[in-house]
Amino acid sequence: MDDNNNNSNKQKKTLSLDELLAMESIENFDPFYIPNDSRTGGMLEKKSTNKGVFGTNGKTPTLLEKHIQKEELREVKKENKFYLPVLSLNDETMWQTKPMSERTYFTDEVAKETCLTNCCNAPGVFSACCRLDPNDLEHILGPVTEKWIKRFLNHSQKKGLNYKRSDVVIDFEEGKLIGDAFFNGHPIFSKPTSYPMMRIQAMGPRFGCKFLNPDNGMCGIYPVRPDMCSGYLCQYVKKSFLVKTKSHPNTYKRVDVGRNDKENE
Repeated sequence: MDDNNNNSNKQKKTLSLDELLAMESIENFDPFYIPNDSRTGGMLEKKSTNKGVFGTNGKTPTLLEKHIQKEELREVKKENKFYLPVLSLNDETMWQTKPMSERTYFTDEVAKETCLTNCCNAPGVFSACCRLDPNDLEHILGPVTEKWIKRFLNHSQKKGLNYKRSDVVIDFEEGKLIGDAFFNGHPIFSKPTSYPMMRIQAMGPRFGCKFLNPDNGMCGIYPVRPDMCSGYLCQYVKKSFLVKTKSHPNTYKRVDVGRNDKENE
């Protein structure tokens, strides 16, 4: 399958948040055409005018029609995960590789702008790498090191926060139960090498790191976050920017090619 077509098919699964907000801001917005619907006793028609969208027979929708429209929109939001795209962070076919002439440095400022407002080139989406999707699981939030756990607990104690290990991470036995209950028994939760894993909590239809702010996508422990987080680069970033890596902390490099591909480095 052509990469562009594959990419297009995945992107079509959702509307952007901007599009959704624009639609919901229209007075009397009717998102669906429901022919001969028994709940209204008639037919809902969309007739666009400068005043908005109208309902039955071109008239202003009744309270019942408005209620039905809201219920239908709610169901579509639920089906489309609140219009959060299925991002497939580690799927290399999701994004076309940018040529070197179009790549910019992935500085802290660029990272903040990209990850908090335009994550994976999806306007209005943020911090997808800090979330887990039960139906499209691409990664887990682990493992973190015992050294980091000890350092974080000491840091928290100095701040007057009485975190225990179980407040911060999930270990194997608990994680396996979580995987069976909420992630369709995904095998990654049955691997001891996946642990310790950052503790997660429900965030709408997905799960997110306990320390993720769900309103703005910012990390609540950013200065002391694990190396796993500070060094993470999703496929979108790898294919779109020049980045610094742990092995080359002072140099921006192309990292979406093999080590032996000297021509593209």
